[in-house]
Amino acid sequence: MRTVPMFLSCLRRRAPFAATAAPAARLAALCLALAAALPAMAGDAPTSLVFEPYELVTQGHGTIAAEATYLEVPRHHDQPQGPRMRLRVVRLRATGGDGSAAPVVYLAGGPGGSGIGTARGPRWPVFDQMRREADVLLLDQRGAGASEPPPECPYQDRFDDARPLQREAMLATLHATTARCVAYWREAGVDLAAYTTVESAGDLDALRQALGVPRISLWGMSYGTHLALATMRLHGDGLERVVLMGVEGPDDTLKLPLAADALLGELATVSRPAGVEDLQGSAVRVLAALREQPRQGTSRMQGGRTVMIGAFDGQLAIALSLGQRMTQQWLPMVLREAEQGNYDPLADLVLLLRSQYGASNAMSLAMDVASGQSPQRRALAEAQARQSLFGDAMNVPFPSLGDGLGLVDLGEGFRAPLRSDVPVLLISGTLDGRTPPANAEALRPGLSNHRSLLVRNAAHDNEMWVGNPAIARSIVDFLAGRPVGDAVVNATPLTFARSAADMVDPRRR
Repeated sequence: MRTVPMFLSCLRRRAPFAATAAPAARLAALCLALAAALPAMAGDAPTSLVFEPYELVTQGHGTIAAEATYLEVPRHHDQPQGPRMRLRVVRLRATGGDGSAAPVVYLAGGPGGSGIGTARGPRWPVFDQMRREADVLLLDQRGAGASEPPPECPYQDRFDDARPLQREAMLATLHATTARCVAYWREAGVDLAAYTTVESAGDLDALRQALGVPRISLWGMSYGTHLALATMRLHGDGLERVVLMGVEGPDDTLKLPLAADALLGELATVSRPAGVEDLQGSAVRVLAALREQPRQGTSRMQGGRTVMIGAFDGQLAIALSLGQRMTQQWLPMVLREAEQGNYDPLADLVLLLRSQYGASNAMSLAMDVASGQSPQRRALAEAQARQSLFGDAMNVPFPSLGDGLGLVDLGEGFRAPLRSDVPVLLISGTLDGRTPPANAEALRPGLSNHRSLLVRNAAHDNEMWVGNPAIARSIVDFLAGRPVGDAVVNATPLTFARSAADMVDPRRR
């Protein structure tokens, strides 16, 4: 019996976790010790992987010769003889190095992102540099990409353009539709309990064993860091090194609302040299106007669709625009136009946002609900929402979306503070509105062997990868085992939109 099945069988005795985190931590430690003490059973050992030639077609960097295979894993690692799943793995063979670096497994964000898909895009140059030192494995996690994704839910919500969103009504609608989706997936035979971060961590250790290596290194982005941290807790002996880009800690699935207010202040400082005098005040005034009376805007991006915009729409649009560079560069102009009575650019953001709330994804829903949040985290998020300019916009529709759906919750042992001596490189962006630098700082006390790279001007986007050549060098050097110190580097400065036309055609900037 491997470590993770024994740990899971203990972890699923959830009653002790309800009392306090201390018994949970002791139980988790006992489970791990008990599992490690038992010999491996021959029937549980994964078979060796057989790779076949594969062409990785990138966007702008040609076709890369690679190898691909499927890894078979138990649907539940504590049931090794039960149903199995196939995970798609692409290997980029090392083109250099001395052979001493452990194979590197890339973990995409989401949850639900494709590791293979990530390497095809603008981030390819970093993968290319990494393969000069070690094998790089691009994994589509269970339920994502080419790894047996569950069927799409046929039930979707479309919000009435003629009405502003109302928070409570929106949450009730989304919860009802999600409950219908859960029932649909169960009727279709989808095992939603199979989609948890603990099961995915078991997949990574199974991949290590199938590769026939004593250790692998992990390289994660966003949710991928959440998975990497769980793997450090459960399978740390099988890890060589870990890179965490945009850190989501064990109890960070629910975001802290005041982080959005802090980021608005940071963006105000960055935009001031571009002539934006009072970004924070502008946001306050626009939301106050929408609270007083909903306003109408016409979206150029949506073919002239007209939408009625209320204060809750504005909170969602502004707060979530803080997350990525493109919308950060739009935001000062959008708010300036709204203050002048033109709500058309804001309508673009509102309709883009509303479309993202319409559909449910089985894998990502089950993963997020399983990771959940501690009672302390939920109480803190609710308290901060009462203070934030944006309320709880950073988390909507969570955490209430998961309430009462009957999905797995991994419990407080999973979310407890992590302690590990695995070497870790923490990479954060100063303008990251999804996984702020504070997440990485909170992890540092429990990591005895860590280095940090702070990227100024980087949001939760490509500039955290390619915004400065020093980023790729740090990742490669660290995973190759060369010394890397704490550092601060600058990404390319933001270029702010001057008019609404810049939103449709960014080349105008």
